[in-house]
Amino acid sequence: MAQNEIDDAHEKAQQAMVLMDKHQYDNAIKILQSARKEDPKNHDYLYQIGLAYYLKQDFTNAILVFSQLIKMSDAKAAYFETYGNVLDDDKQTEKALEIYFSGLKKFPKSGSLYFQIGNIYLAQKKYNPAISAYESGIEAEPAFAPNYYRAAKLYCYSNEEVWGMIYGEIYLNLDHSNKHSAEISKLLYDVYKSEINLTSDSTLTVSFSKQKSSNKSAVIPYGIGVYEPTLELALKGIKSININSLDKVRSKFLEIYFEKGYNKLFPNALFDYQNIVKNAGHFEAYNHWLLYKGNETMFAVWQAKNKEKWEDFIVWYKANALQLNEQNKFYRKKFD
Repeated sequence: MAQNEIDDAHEKAQQAMVLMDKHQYDNAIKILQSARKEDPKNHDYLYQIGLAYYLKQDFTNAILVFSQLIKMSDAKAAYFETYGNVLDDDKQTEKALEIYFSGLKKFPKSGSLYFQIGNIYLAQKKYNPAISAYESGIEAEPAFAPNYYRAAKLYCYSNEEVWGMIYGEIYLNLDHSNKHSAEISKLLYDVYKSEINLTSDSTLTVSFSKQKSSNKSAVIPYGIGVYEPTLELALKGIKSININSLDKVRSKFLEIYFEKGYNKLFPNALFDYQNIVKNAGHFEAYNHWLLYKGNETMFAVWQAKNKEKWEDFIVWYKANALQLNEQNKFYRKKFD
């Protein structure tokens, strides 16, 4: 095939994308069909045709296209994901699950396929299978942010908030410009406020986990054996919970966590990253950034008083964001 034909097909596909953005799906499909004739080995053009049918809610033709695509030797995870979405929107939910799971057999590291499975279970209010799917996605593809978002919300509204706090913070680091970032920032702050009870000058309680250790096991659950006791120590002398005091608490927590060697016993990619931020001199700004939505007025006052700290943090953070991969990741099942 001549290069000019391939280039022409690519140009037509670009035109089709513009038309799809304008909801002119029929015209886009015609152009994509022409592009496919010029470059028949590029199955992405067929994928875009199927996507156009899906967007115009022509589920019958979309299903015909995607049923072909997933059988191709060079099928992509996106083919299975979009096919499942089409089926789910067409009220064929169980069939959609079958397609997602079949996609995972070919793409076991696809966080997006696990995410779609979790979303179906969540819509069905099957919360345990949903969280299991999201966490499997976190384990399989650590840099895929949406699974952390869903897992954080499910855990923060459960009796095991500890995992929601960790997943939520990881999510904000991976996708801090997303529309959900403000929601998670406020959620983390609200959970701190609701689960820390400063009953008097001398007593306090924290409640981030209800998990109990088994009588048959000497293993202490992470939440009540590590996270809560460390947090209690970090809270000594704190009179109220707000963005400024939580910065002090989180800094002390990190110090104790490493002093006690928990970083060796319970490796945590998030806490390792926090330590990098702290050693770089930016932990105060990081903590205010993380929890800013909990009290925007207090954050604005702090920011105005610490303009240089804030600007230095932003510059540093852009070049030193959290990086998660197969060798550096965190998921709850590591501690089970």
